[in-house]
Amino acid sequence: MTTLNLTFDEQVFPFSRLNKEEVQQDLKEILAAKLFELGRLTLSQAAALAGLPLWTFMDTLSRLKVSIINTTPEQLADELAQK
Repeated sequence: MTTLNLTFDEQVFPFSRLNKEEVQQDLKEILAAKLFELGRLTLSQAAALAGLPLWTFMDTLSRLKVSIINTTPEQLADELAQK
């Protein structure tokens, strides 16, 4: 397992009611969602990065306004052509 350290000024979250662990989990979820959205991770890989079960991560994607359907037009055309 690899550890990534992120240093930030605590003033970034001046009104946040989140504790350190909650901020850490939020950042993991946001990173996983963005990497999934960019196509760098599969749905299951992103869920694992976020430390969440697949269905919970899908709910997280919805909350973050990220579509769980992450297919390019080219991939969709290829799939339709194979049918």
